[in-house]
Amino acid sequence: MNQPGPQYLLQTAAGVFFFIYLFYGEYGSVPSVTVDWEGYLMSVLIGNGVGESMSFLSKVLTRWIPWKKQMFLRLISGVLVHTCATLAISGVAIYSYFAFLKGNMGGILDHYETASIKWILLTLIVAFIYSVIDFTLYSYHQYAVAQIEAERLKRKQLELQFEALKGQLSPHYLFNSLNTISSLLYKDIYLAESFIRKLAQTYQYILTTNKNKLVSLEEEVDFVKAYYFLLKVRFEDAFELKINLPEEIVTTQLPPLTLQMLVENAVKHNVISDEWPLKVCIEHKVGRGIVVSNNITEKAKEVTSFAVGLDNIKKRYQYFTHEQISVHNQDDYQVTLPIIRSDNGLSIYH
Repeated sequence: MNQPGPQYLLQTAAGVFFFIYLFYGEYGSVPSVTVDWEGYLMSVLIGNGVGESMSFLSKVLTRWIPWKKQMFLRLISGVLVHTCATLAISGVAIYSYFAFLKGNMGGILDHYETASIKWILLTLIVAFIYSVIDFTLYSYHQYAVAQIEAERLKRKQLELQFEALKGQLSPHYLFNSLNTISSLLYKDIYLAESFIRKLAQTYQYILTTNKNKLVSLEEEVDFVKAYYFLLKVRFEDAFELKINLPEEIVTTQLPPLTLQMLVENAVKHNVISDEWPLKVCIEHKVGRGIVVSNNITEKAKEVTSFAVGLDNIKKRYQYFTHEQISVHNQDDYQVTLPIIRSDNGLSIYH
């Protein structure tokens, strides 16, 4: 009802219909436009006055008694309020018409008793129909809003997923891997072959999960182990990864590349050498969730902020759980991830 033209036409038509119906029920004929023009004019004024009041009162009622929270109460209150408003507006208009223009208020009570009863019943029916239509339009609007919001969230998820994917397929990552392969070919051809296979495994995982919102913890851990093999070849004894996760949580879920991004950021933001070995641990802690921690060595130079990758993970987690990712940065660096159950998509700590 946002377009004024159709709204006024509908209100005018409703008012005229009321007048013709009541007139026909009383006299058995359709009122003449030339003879009963005053009645037609009055019906047009009443129809538009009632329509505008219904529209205004409906908005007020929706603010006071929201459809979403108290649907039945809102429906009943809408019928009662609209009925009272319609009777009041039309009653005042009819009283004014007979009292001031016709000079005979008693005439309506003497001659239009049956029409008055029909008028009250019709008012109740119209008020009910209006409330039902109002609820239908509200429901459709809420559905449309929900669909638009769902599409917006879906697009945002894909954007975040693409950002994570783009980071893992970066030329820098591929360049380092190719350099490592090149050096291994002259030292240990069997190790070079294993390195290539693990590299292919990581890329396969990245490409096959790039459109998945969630993957199982077991799949992610297998991917991290392959990624760890590549890092172990590169840093040897200066880098260590421990994974301690119980069997009962391996079927839980998490956004793809989550653990790998945390391990990668630990590598990026710390100097790794025999003097500064880096140790990363992925474990489950009762009452907290999955904790990814690493010791802090000398800070690496010329690296992008860790907050970028962590922010990506936080935003993706927001779609699946209300629990917050916690970060602890004192003696060591810890990121605690909520556990997302596959059965209901909700996070449950245990």
